[in-house]
Amino acid sequence: MVRKSVLIIKHGFSETCDHNVSPIVSYGDVFRCTCLLEDFRDSQVTWITSPVAKDLLVENHLIDRLLLADSPDELPPEFANEHYDIIINLEKQKDWCKFSITLSGNKRYGFKDWAQEDQECFYPESAAALSSALQRERYLPLQETLFKTVDRKWYGQRYVLGHQPNIIPIYDVGLNHYVGPKWPNKLWPRRHWDALYEQLSHKYAVSWQQSLNSVRHYIDWLSSCRLIITCDSLGLHLGLGLRKKIVALFGPTPPEQVYMYGCGVKLTPVCDRDCIPCFQPDCTNGRLCMEHITVEMVVEAVESLLGSRQPDRPDEIYSVPAAEPVFTMTT
Repeated sequence: MVRKSVLIIKHGFSETCDHNVSPIVSYGDVFRCTCLLEDFRDSQVTWITSPVAKDLLVENHLIDRLLLADSPDELPPEFANEHYDIIINLEKQKDWCKFSITLSGNKRYGFKDWAQEDQECFYPESAAALSSALQRERYLPLQETLFKTVDRKWYGQRYVLGHQPNIIPIYDVGLNHYVGPKWPNKLWPRRHWDALYEQLSHKYAVSWQQSLNSVRHYIDWLSSCRLIITCDSLGLHLGLGLRKKIVALFGPTPPEQVYMYGCGVKLTPVCDRDCIPCFQPDCTNGRLCMEHITVEMVVEAVESLLGSRQPDRPDEIYSVPAAEPVFTMTT
């Protein structure tokens, strides 16, 4: 059987459900798009991404060829002569939109020309899904939006992780406190993290975030934790890819766009603000909405997922549960 050829263009300079284009790569947005690979497992998949996002995809068994280029000019000259059955462009930059149009292909999905207005921004079969997501008429999980974008049905297909760590969890709780420079507004205050550590460390083996300079080692650290507490960042999505228990903190971005696969709890600020979610990297409202997620809320969520226990020793080794319950919190 001849395998269909599929080209995916996704660098993370523009997030799928955000209007802005940034020089900073959103690693989380790149990784989230790997859910599409499940539907193309019988195809020959080529993925073009930024060199800085390489380690998120390089060992992915459903990607046959990974090309690294920040602009089309960095691709091999012969690439322009290739033909694809399906071309999926999930970037809004002018050069990549133009490049996706000039390639030879049978079907095209995603962004066509971000400089145009209304439906002309998108390839026809993607217009309804992407315009609805960008107009924020109704928040759907990004996975559902992505599958609608390529005219397919999302049945709960998961993220596909490349690097597969072989690590037994040694921590009960991992504090994934860092957020990238693209979204500083997502940060939960450091004093909250410090207070949380003080409360949890009496009951659980707790680890602060590790290995910020290596994606592989970062995944290894996430794998060493039974539960991850995180803002809406790469660690949230990698944790879901690893099927960890998650306590996720949301403020400037909508929790509805993140599907948890039954792995944990979403917490949102307890405050009356019309600006939430604002989709802005910086707060213009004085006090960050994330400050209104209390330490007590997070502790309660952790205890609901792990139970209340006393660690026998900091290096105690724990096994990963075979099945995880689903919890929701409406505070």
